[in-house]
Amino acid sequence: MEAATTPSDVPAPVLRDDRALRALRRLAPVVYVIALLTTVFAIGLPLARDQLFMWLILGVAAFSIGAWRSWGSMVVEWLPFLGLLILYDKLRGAVAVSPAHAHLVPQLDVDRWLGGGTLPTAWLQQRLWHGGSLRWWDVAVWAVYMTHFFAVWIIAAVLWHRSRPRFRRYAVLIVALTLSAFFIYWLYPAQPPWLAADLSKTAPLERIVPRVWGELGVRTVESVYEDGSLVNQVAAVPSLHAAYPVMLMLFFWPSGWKVRIGFGLYALAMAFALVYSGEHFVADILAGWLLAGLVYLLVGALRAPAAKAWRWAVTSRRSTAAPTPAA
Repeated sequence: MEAATTPSDVPAPVLRDDRALRALRRLAPVVYVIALLTTVFAIGLPLARDQLFMWLILGVAAFSIGAWRSWGSMVVEWLPFLGLLILYDKLRGAVAVSPAHAHLVPQLDVDRWLGGGTLPTAWLQQRLWHGGSLRWWDVAVWAVYMTHFFAVWIIAAVLWHRSRPRFRRYAVLIVALTLSAFFIYWLYPAQPPWLAADLSKTAPLERIVPRVWGELGVRTVESVYEDGSLVNQVAAVPSLHAAYPVMLMLFFWPSGWKVRIGFGLYALAMAFALVYSGEHFVADILAGWLLAGLVYLLVGALRAPAAKAWRWAVTSRRSTAAPTPAA
């Protein structure tokens, strides 16, 4: 029977390496948080996809030292995700049409029917918006709206750290949802409420999020590949702001009723923020919810046959590679 290994039996270089790794694991997250906060206060929030992904990758690396074998595995799994979303941004701007020629009447009809003849955005702003005097709910609406730029990608980073299989499934869902929305934008460019009001096609409406943004003085870091020409003002139907929270709720549905209620409330809060702020019609939000459900079901339906085919391919390759037994 072998004797148990004691610290005195371990070579000194191994102990030193182990201590250095533990110290690096503690120090790296601290350095990352300090660098991020310094950048945010000095330059602004990294809302652009390339800037946000850079900080996400750095964060994953800082909080996962020793949990992954090499930088190569992280690059292989994250770069296609980033590349597809950058492609989406570029294509979205490329297919933009003139705002005056984008669709409007169907969304107006749905919202007026739901509001009993009054647009829900106009009804909410008449009762809650006080012009230049911000209320706490205006800031809360802005904060909920801003989570769209962070929540999906931060959750992706956490999943990559904790469960690679769930991360891959999550990435497929988000990419499929995002590209499906782009396809609909291409087929059906639509005006958001604030733009319809600017074109005098509805009663005057305020675009609240930029107003709050200006009052708070929050700056953002611009993308290195985007410019103003790539912003599509008529990518309104469906609302990805509304679709992402529902996709999160569906993805984490097996996690229990508390998680379901949490993401359900998040979806409702986002819907309220979008309607009140003039960013989306209720019809846009309903379309986003519907698209999230359809994509979730479709990816789930395709997942089982794909997994079966993968297992069959692996089994066949192993049986082919097995040596033939001697006679």
